[in-house]
Amino acid sequence: MKPQRIPFLTFLAFVLMWLAACAQLGLPTPTTMNEKLAAAQGSVTQVRTTATNLLTAKQITVADAENALKVTDAASEGIAVARTLSATDPNAAQARLTMIVTTLTAIQAYLASKHN
Repeated sequence: MKPQRIPFLTFLAFVLMWLAACAQLGLPTPTTMNEKLAAAQGSVTQVRTTATNLLTAKQITVADAENALKVTDAASEGIAVARTLSATDPNAAQARLTMIVTTLTAIQAYLASKHN
């Protein structure tokens, strides 16, 4: 039984070191308006991909998938408006972006609840 335990402990040590390294490499929080806009657009892509995958797996209805697509279409338009606003009214751009991110977060949570 000892020969099996050594490889397991080696594997466990490797996994723990890998997890510690990943935690140290954590993704930075977007700070500039351009970074925030890019992160929001990434969330749009994530919601669309998740909705498509869940629909393909028959874990959401066609209506749910269509709703997610409509929300992401509106979010993309809002991101474009926020990008334009950021040049003249950074506070309004930030407010719009906050609303968009809140909406995307809500739809992500909904889709996550449908994932089995």
